[in-house]
Amino acid sequence: MKFLTKINRNYLILLTVTLIVVTGSAFLILNKILLHNTRRNLIEQATLIKKQIAERSELPNIYPIIEVKKDTQNSVTKPIFKKIVIKNAREDEFEEFLEYSSRIEVKNNFYSIKLRESTFESEDLVTILTGTLSILLLSVLIIAFFVSKKINKTVWKDFEKNLQEIEQFSFTANKPLQLLKSDIEEFDRLNKVVNNLTEKLETDYLSLKEFSENASHEIQTPLSIVLLNLEEVLQQDLNEETFKKVLISMNALKRLSTLNQSLILLTKIENKQFIADKTIIFNEIVTRKTEEFSSLFETKNIRIELELLNDFAVKINEQLAEILINNLFSNAIKHNLTDGEIHVLISEDEFKICSSGEQNSLTDDNIFERFTKGNSNSFGLGLAIVKNICETNQLDIHYSKNRLHCFNITRKNEMKK
Repeated sequence: MKFLTKINRNYLILLTVTLIVVTGSAFLILNKILLHNTRRNLIEQATLIKKQIAERSELPNIYPIIEVKKDTQNSVTKPIFKKIVIKNAREDEFEEFLEYSSRIEVKNNFYSIKLRESTFESEDLVTILTGTLSILLLSVLIIAFFVSKKINKTVWKDFEKNLQEIEQFSFTANKPLQLLKSDIEEFDRLNKVVNNLTEKLETDYLSLKEFSENASHEIQTPLSIVLLNLEEVLQQDLNEETFKKVLISMNALKRLSTLNQSLILLTKIENKQFIADKTIIFNEIVTRKTEEFSSLFETKNIRIELELLNDFAVKINEQLAEILINNLFSNAIKHNLTDGEIHVLISEDEFKICSSGEQNSLTDDNIFERFTKGNSNSFGLGLAIVKNICETNQLDIHYSKNRLHCFNITRKNEMKK
């Protein structure tokens, strides 16, 4: 959830709660005030009626508002208030009244008094006042919400632009990070921290890149020299034991050279030194690699089957695409059985290569880890390189096994769908 969205959501929740509490409180307070006024009016009316009976000996009766009659019980009672419902014959509906009832003594005579006042109009008044207050308050809150939203959007505009600039920043682009200056102290501090951090990271990145390139060159050169010297030694007349030692040393150096090149390649991929500048059709590379590996297929008598349904197009560096498919084919051949099979399926949404092979304990969780070996003749870097290429080019790769060992590559957005 975006920061501004969260602020607006919380603000809206606060406004809603405020509106409900204020409206409810206003309704209860107004209702209580009007009820108090009604009671006071009824008490004043009872005082007037008592005075009228004393002075004129009249018993006013106006049903259902006033009911006064002599009472046979010779006792005075305290006033009682209660709500009752009386049918309005004229409008043919029931109305609620607040009733005041008591027994009074006037000149040694006792009278029962019942005074009533309709609460219908009071309730209407409370409803109208509460509704009006709610509408006014709601209008103020809505205006405040949109004004606040507009102000927040303006305040965070530069921050959003800087965030986009940071998201698009890349060390390989060789372009400095250009953040907009802000008159807000916290944003200005954040910009300075980000600039300092990226400058330090860029310095470290360039140092690491230079080191990896130098290391590759410095290690590869002496290895090549040693291999050349050992090849010259092999041309000499050597006894069998010396010949074997020299041959073993040459093979070890070749493996070391291959390992060095693989590690340097992994570093370059992780540092995103390969730019995805072309849309590559995997079908074309697979067709070409099938011809290139034909002699290796014949050596193990491997049967290969291609099922090219549609073009699997990926925006990727051409060199990395070659390495990706080359490593998958090499893995399928290296770990295959004699008289085995390889099946390649390519559709618009996936590239899948399956091969026969011996059972192993490898899973989708560990097969792509560095130095995870299927046999003792490999370094366990081929599939690690494949995994890194996929991750840096928005591809997902997964391993599964049943009768065949399968590697399935899909686009990440396809996986989400």
